[in-house]
Amino acid sequence: MKKILFTGLLFVSCLINAQEVTNDTVKSNSVDTLKTDELTRLKESVDDHSMKLAGYEERFSALETVVNELSKIKVSGYIQAQYEMYDSWASDGSQHGIPVTGSAYEDNSFYIRRARIKFTYKPIDGVNFVLQPNFEVHQVTLKDAFVQLNDRWLNTFSLWVGQFNRPTYEIEYSSASREFAERTLMTRTLYPTERDQGVKLEADFATKFEIPLKLQFAVLNGNFGEGALANQAKDVDNGKDLMARAVYSFKFPSKGLGIDFGAHTYLGNTTVIAQTSPVTVFSDVNNNSFTPNVGDKLKKELFGTEMQLYYDFLGGLSLKGEYIRGTYSGTTNTAQVNTLFNANKVRNVEGYYLSLVKNVGKVNEVSLRYDVFDPNTKLSGDGVKTKDDLKYYNWTFAWQYYFNDYIKVMASYTLPVNEKSLNAGADYIKDKHDNIFTLRLQARF
Repeated sequence: MKKILFTGLLFVSCLINAQEVTNDTVKSNSVDTLKTDELTRLKESVDDHSMKLAGYEERFSALETVVNELSKIKVSGYIQAQYEMYDSWASDGSQHGIPVTGSAYEDNSFYIRRARIKFTYKPIDGVNFVLQPNFEVHQVTLKDAFVQLNDRWLNTFSLWVGQFNRPTYEIEYSSASREFAERTLMTRTLYPTERDQGVKLEADFATKFEIPLKLQFAVLNGNFGEGALANQAKDVDNGKDLMARAVYSFKFPSKGLGIDFGAHTYLGNTTVIAQTSPVTVFSDVNNNSFTPNVGDKLKKELFGTEMQLYYDFLGGLSLKGEYIRGTYSGTTNTAQVNTLFNANKVRNVEGYYLSLVKNVGKVNEVSLRYDVFDPNTKLSGDGVKTKDDLKYYNWTFAWQYYFNDYIKVMASYTLPVNEKSLNAGADYIKDKHDNIFTLRLQARF
């Protein structure tokens, strides 16, 4: 009996032990399986996020490339909107337009003087691409379009190719920064529209060699600003004009004084590219008539000096001047006509200006300029037979208020005083009343 009971207990114990082993095995297998599934899902999640991050990185890389390219482009510009009043009366005291045509004369107008955007692209160090269009109400014209290559070894030389400013002080002084509404009559006549097309080499010895000397040399078509725009796209003859300029600067920091001295020359010609029937008769520097042949070159040679003085006195002042004389030629041919020198002639010319600019406080500036231009130094007074040969003495008064770094207001009043002649037309027996008042708002960015 005891043997039977012992055997039964042993069998039950084996069953219980077997059940526990089975349960432990099941539990162990379940935990391992669970851990494996979680690791699999985690790995899949990590892989998924890695792929997304790789995609974002690729997008950001492409965006970075675009941003880097855009950072090489600089955009600037300005708009000059103005109101003008014209004082234009005949010598007999009547208002122009009314006695002759019976219609009212326009003596005031709102006017968009300039609206320009300048794009400067710098693809690599030492290379600049510049494009500057000017937007007018009736047309869009190209002011600047050139490639500038700067040497990266001496940091001294630069080469300009395209359409750019002629190298003189008043021309290169930006219209957005100038203290007067317009450039002088001398500059506007001798260098119409300021620009030309060609190649220019500059050397600035201040950066590398600490010599305050700047040299400029240009080879130009010579016909820009003359005739219709279509005729300015290319040269109208085989000749090229040359320009050269040198400027030396003296600085006296302890005295708050700086002085720049310079000189420039223009060597070129007006080529007679066509003749009419009957032939066109020209007049020479002595006012004698002559008939040029097609292909003849009429002299256009100018020599000038310049000076700019800057003095830190009660907020700052500057005194600036230029003097130009030489021989200038022009024609009424539609491909070459200079509207301010509109005649078939060769003339000895002379001009100069002197301007004084004074800062008043931090936001006001007052300016005074006196400029003279004589388009025919051989004749004066009643010896002048046409208005185009009359000498002009011009006074300009200006005031500027700087609202901030981007907006300024200018008021400018110009009083041209013409040479008197009994033989140049009734309007010029006395001083013709042709004063101009300009009120301008300029915004730049």
